[in-house]
Amino acid sequence: MRAFTPRKKIARIALYAGAGLLALTMLFRMTAPILVSSTLVRERMEDAVENWLGHDVTIEGAPELEFWPRPVVTLTGITIRQENRPDAPVLGRIATLSAGFSVLQALRGEPVFQDFKLVSPDITLTADAAGTLDWSSDGILGAAVQKAIAPQESADVSLPDVRDTVMGDVTISGGKLSIRGRNGQALLIEDINGTIDWPKLSAGADMQMRATIRGKPLDLELSSPQPLLLLGGRGTDIDATIKSQMLSGRFAGRADLASYAFFSGDLELSIPSVSDVVNWADLPIHTADGLSNLQLSARLVTLSNVLRFDQLSIEANGTRGTGVMDLSMQSATSSPRVTGTLAFDTIDLGALVKAISDDRQTGSAKPNATAEPPFERQLGFDVRFSVKTAKLGGLTLANSAVSIISDAQRAEIEILDSDLPNGSLTGQIRMRLQPKPSTRVVMSARNVDFEALARDLSLPGPVLAATGSVDLDLQLEKPLAEAHPADVTGTFRLSTGAGRIAGLDLAALRRLATGSTYFSLNQTTGGTTSFDSLVLSAELASGSAEIQEAVLAGQPYSLRLSGVVPYETQSLSLAATIMDAALPDQPRTVFIGGAWPNPVIWPAPTAQAPAIGP
Repeated sequence: MRAFTPRKKIARIALYAGAGLLALTMLFRMTAPILVSSTLVRERMEDAVENWLGHDVTIEGAPELEFWPRPVVTLTGITIRQENRPDAPVLGRIATLSAGFSVLQALRGEPVFQDFKLVSPDITLTADAAGTLDWSSDGILGAAVQKAIAPQESADVSLPDVRDTVMGDVTISGGKLSIRGRNGQALLIEDINGTIDWPKLSAGADMQMRATIRGKPLDLELSSPQPLLLLGGRGTDIDATIKSQMLSGRFAGRADLASYAFFSGDLELSIPSVSDVVNWADLPIHTADGLSNLQLSARLVTLSNVLRFDQLSIEANGTRGTGVMDLSMQSATSSPRVTGTLAFDTIDLGALVKAISDDRQTGSAKPNATAEPPFERQLGFDVRFSVKTAKLGGLTLANSAVSIISDAQRAEIEILDSDLPNGSLTGQIRMRLQPKPSTRVVMSARNVDFEALARDLSLPGPVLAATGSVDLDLQLEKPLAEAHPADVTGTFRLSTGAGRIAGLDLAALRRLATGSTYFSLNQTTGGTTSFDSLVLSAELASGSAEIQEAVLAGQPYSLRLSGVVPYETQSLSLAATIMDAALPDQPRTVFIGGAWPNPVIWPAPTAQAPAIGP
């Protein structure tokens, strides 16, 4: 038992020492409000804020000191001016600013503040014509950034190294930030609430913020092991996450903001509706705003002024594509340009054509503002992609190879190759801006199974069963997105070899043509007409197709058509002559009018029947 006596004495001494230390601490806490001068703390706090920001700071309200559970000073009515003069521009205001401090340092007359809390800060950043902000970099934070980004061999020895300055936690409630550009535009960020965990300037930082931008709340989380480099526009690692109803995304990698906002790392992005984001952000880019349910993941690689989306996987509008894509910016004044090669499962070429030719203005454009010309507000493209299944109107194309080229002066979509039913299709859509807007569409189909094509398109009326080709060459003096059928001019040509037309009986048509009463096409659909060849060509203008040549040659019957097809109203205005090889001197002529697929036919008087050779 005696062996334990020294241990009891040690424990008793430790207990007494702890009690004495607690008593001294309580006494110190009780006497601190008397010992610490509020005037001194106010002056030091004002100096501290000025040193942090590098601008003149004035405090209107009297400081409030709290010492339990920790010493905290609270100041109200803080105004930040560009210079120390009453008429100097106001850079910001803070309703309430609180900070923790050490009582011992305060007693020595040199309080050091940390763990700041800002209530209702209202800050404005304004850029001049040269793009320089009206906030100087003379404060502690600016000096720390300059020291961090200065090259080691050329570092300014006169610049104090303040990177180990203690900062602690920064809490912001009800903040507002206004960013005014040199072009007069402004971005207002409201309802800023969150925290920044930054122990000291040389350490890593974590930020969690929620803010409202243009009426939409966004959550942002960002962490970086070297935030000073990030603020100085130098490359550093970051991990950033953004969430909102409009979009969500995450980037983990290296960011470099020196010239362009380029990154190298892993990116994940999800956007339910691209048009909602375009309208919300007031972006002058409409090329991709028809996309919905966009899911994108890629490995970003920065190559000079090019941002490469490597290992790209993109899903939108029910289709998925993979490949490599580059986003480049040739200069600060030029439009960004997208290049690359992608492979898609399915794609709607009609929607792609509409998007690439769209020149809509943003919803916030001023009513009296001059409309920008087509393509001026588009992304530039030089992209190749392959598609397993492509839609072009009612056509279904397989194994398509497509090229897209566009810039401020032109937009071209070329179908390099694609499979139709037992055939192939190539084509090009070329849109020009100068000297005036114009569009040309050239399509060519070869070895097409017209019966399968008619079945796929669900075309009404008699069915052409033959293999042949189609050529289409159209022009219009406006962007394709603004075109109407009446705006189109051009040519159309169809030719086939031997085949048949199910639902058209030329023998019945010739027999009815010998009568004197009108009849409908349905009365001639009981049989099938075989032929040796078919040629049909027409010129298109003002919403109608004027037939230049239309000959169906066969034995014993052949057919020749002339007239106009007002395709805008799906009607016919034709004259048809039916020849019988057994009676070459007795052609039969009828007039065809009304709406397709069952127009009205009436025989022409025998005296008016033209003499047409075999």
